[in-house]
Amino acid sequence: MEKLIQTLIPAVSARMLTEEQRQAFEEGLSLLENNPRAKSFVSDSRRFRDYHRRVRQMITYLQTMETKATDTPQKRKVGRPTKEAQKAYNEEQKQKALDEAKKSLFPEIKPDVTLQPLTYNGIVADPNGESIAATMPNLKQIRHFLSAELQEQVNSVRDLRNEMASKAEQAKTMAEANEKAVEKGQHAIYTEKEIAELATRATEIESKILPDIYMAVDREMGEAYLRLSQKTGDPEYIAYISKTFSIAPQDLRTQFKPFYEKALARDPRFADTVAAKIAADRPEVKAERDRQAKHKAEADALIKYIMRKDKANTKTRVNGLKERIDRLRHDFSDIVSEDEMTGYEAILTKAIEELGDTGE
Repeated sequence: MEKLIQTLIPAVSARMLTEEQRQAFEEGLSLLENNPRAKSFVSDSRRFRDYHRRVRQMITYLQTMETKATDTPQKRKVGRPTKEAQKAYNEEQKQKALDEAKKSLFPEIKPDVTLQPLTYNGIVADPNGESIAATMPNLKQIRHFLSAELQEQVNSVRDLRNEMASKAEQAKTMAEANEKAVEKGQHAIYTEKEIAELATRATEIESKILPDIYMAVDREMGEAYLRLSQKTGDPEYIAYISKTFSIAPQDLRTQFKPFYEKALARDPRFADTVAAKIAADRPEVKAERDRQAKHKAEADALIKYIMRKDKANTKTRVNGLKERIDRLRHDFSDIVSEDEMTGYEAILTKAIEELGDTGE
């Protein structure tokens, strides 16, 4: 019993269970299945397979309730099963097949948010999909500090949460309708595929789409926090914030710190990455980068003329080669190597020889 509890404790705030934790949970269900007070919990857990949502409740049952587990397995009955046993077996198989279509649906208990106040290690949203952690600005307030693409994603959060709840509830209702039909000896009303599509979409929104949005918000707001630093930040960004918003940049920075801390906890190199980005965005750095790009483009244009093979080696062509090779040697020696210059001069020599042979 204690071993099961110790295995499950690390999974209390996990988004997914390891294989060992899943096996421990299922073993716990087996221990609880004969306990009348845990009957509903065991039934729902096996029906919806949303073990990661029920770990805390499982631990509570294991710690506070007596279980009736038997250490030695019952002897298997040999021979033809009775009609009742065969019927029970068939019902069990139908239930197992139906269970496969139900994943990650909502439990009947509310999570203990005191132990995991930041859902997805990101933003905690209220039922309206807006409010986040009490000490942090809400999604509406921070939209203006986000990129245009992320603003659109944040605007969709409310709709996504509504869709997630709707599809999960719909899948649960359909599964229960099937169970009632099967209990009456009728065929299932909905196919497993229909139920699975709804449950899968709800799971995708909850486990992938929303967490990705929340973590992207953490990164962009964490970057804003670093850019607002008076010592190592971005002076242009600070000036823009001062001009655009009524709140002082350093007051904003204080509010943005939790986002930075969460982004840094996920990525220890986050601060270094943003620092390099800030440095690359400095006006003088941009100007030098543009100068180098223009410098290289000019050299590439000269080299392209030299390397052309569709032009006859006329006197004009030879003069053009001489002029461009001289420019490469004097103005672009920083990016054109001596070996490359030797190759270009060999092209000039060959052009002069061919011009002499033609007598032009």
